[in-house]
Amino acid sequence: MSDSHSRVSVETYGNGSIDPFCTEVIVVRHGETDWNAIGKMQGQLDVELNEIGRQQAVAVADRLSKEPNISAVYSSDLKRALETAETIASRCGGLEVSSCSKIPLK
Repeated sequence: MSDSHSRVSVETYGNGSIDPFCTEVIVVRHGETDWNAIGKMQGQLDVELNEIGRQQAVAVADRLSKEPNISAVYSSDLKRALETAETIASRCGGLEVSSCSKIPLK
């Protein structure tokens, strides 16, 4: 995870309000694992977060908790992603995390 982030601008009306038909999507990568720390690829192996990764998850969750309209949290079913997502969800009003092993692309 890095400290930098980018946003995609959304259409606004003349009064500055956001178009109600737009959805903002925020993508967050899971926190660090021991394998990340040594540059080892983990792919679909279920490697857990390390302590730094847990601290990163808390930091991003604290930042996202300041966003007013977070209404859903989605994650892969891997432990590192789920733990990051659950940390975010709990800090954003106790949202439920929806997880899946594959994204259905049609």
